[in-house]
Amino acid sequence: MCSAGSGERNIRQGPEAKKGLRCEICTGCGLCPGIISKSSGAGGLHVLAENVLQGGSVPIAGSRRLAVADIGTTTVAMLLYDRKGEVADRYVALNPQAAYGADVISRIREAEDPEAAGAMHGQIRQVLEQGLERFRRLLEDGETLYLVLAANTTMTYLLMGWDAAELGRAPFRASRLSGAETEIGGAPCFIFPGLSAFVGGDIVAGIMACGMCEREELTLLIDLGTNGEMVLGSSKRRIACATAAGPAFEGGVNRGVWGSDMISLLARLRQEGILDETGLLAEPYFEKGIRIGNVTVTQEAVRSVQLAKGAIAAGIEILLDRFGVGSEAVERVVLAGGFGYFLRPEAAAAIGLLPEELAEKAVAGGNTALSGALLAGRQILAEGGHTDLVRRLTETALRTEVLNLAEEPEFENRYVKLMNLQALDSARNLQ
Repeated sequence: MCSAGSGERNIRQGPEAKKGLRCEICTGCGLCPGIISKSSGAGGLHVLAENVLQGGSVPIAGSRRLAVADIGTTTVAMLLYDRKGEVADRYVALNPQAAYGADVISRIREAEDPEAAGAMHGQIRQVLEQGLERFRRLLEDGETLYLVLAANTTMTYLLMGWDAAELGRAPFRASRLSGAETEIGGAPCFIFPGLSAFVGGDIVAGIMACGMCEREELTLLIDLGTNGEMVLGSSKRRIACATAAGPAFEGGVNRGVWGSDMISLLARLRQEGILDETGLLAEPYFEKGIRIGNVTVTQEAVRSVQLAKGAIAAGIEILLDRFGVGSEAVERVVLAGGFGYFLRPEAAAAIGLLPEELAEKAVAGGNTALSGALLAGRQILAEGGHTDLVRRLTETALRTEVLNLAEEPEFENRYVKLMNLQALDSARNLQ
């Protein structure tokens, strides 16, 4: 399988070693040509049947056309729906606020300067206005746009021009978590409510998309990007938490190599004996890295994934403990976004990102924030208002407990322990 070279080793390439198969910015829409079917994601995951972006369409009556948006720390994704309820157009852009920091903490600190806060407010509104202007070109005479938007709490604060300082200082409380209304580019807009300073409206929309408030089965929703948010629960009870994943899952260290691909690469390196359980690359690859296909895996990239992986795995363990169940009790694991769509569950289990019992139950959810926004928008347009929706979302928030992992006594110990890359008991599945 492998042949040693001078400072470079060629490993048999699989899909994880290829580039150019995806959009430059992946939103998990599942529309990449040639590599995704309607029944499974590129990682071989079953696509969540309830995900309205992957399933059937529902006609949207009236003269208002529905647009939905997901403001992420890295990416802004927007979709337009036609009268048949099908996607008519899409608009995706990098979040220009990245100039003020790659993560929410950096932007919160920058926003302490009123000039920087005003700039970030204007930047995100401009991106949304550009998307809406594009969508208007497809409208028929007499049609108008209605926008439903989901975002993490920091992005919502910056969009609305609220003082984000409280989000960045202990005890990290958010005073503005209710659903909001505004106008963007001349279109009325409903913004999803959040749960806490670091669990925002995008996760509330994900809860809605997964049907967690209606189902009795225990579901774990995992949304990994620059921030990592997780929710465990059912219609009876839910617990959520957030942890900083950094750039590891969005190609921030090995630029252009997505986290799901990097996890597959690390699992393969473990299998080959080139990467040990502590995350050290063997000589002669420690200093310059190892070339796999057209990707170079460096020691820095390995450490970045380990840091993110340790935080996520520790968060999952604490959620299970607080809920009082083992991983075997979870009936469904929904992996949201582009990360989930392309993740190979057996690779995630091989490096300890997911317990093997959870990896076996994983399904791809696509962009659950956009899915939830679509469900909310349909309800608003059908009922002529959002009174009932706000009531439902308020009830969702009241029945969802939010953990601050930094205050959990076991988090640090678990985090350090789970940074290690566990032995490949499931290596046989990676052939």
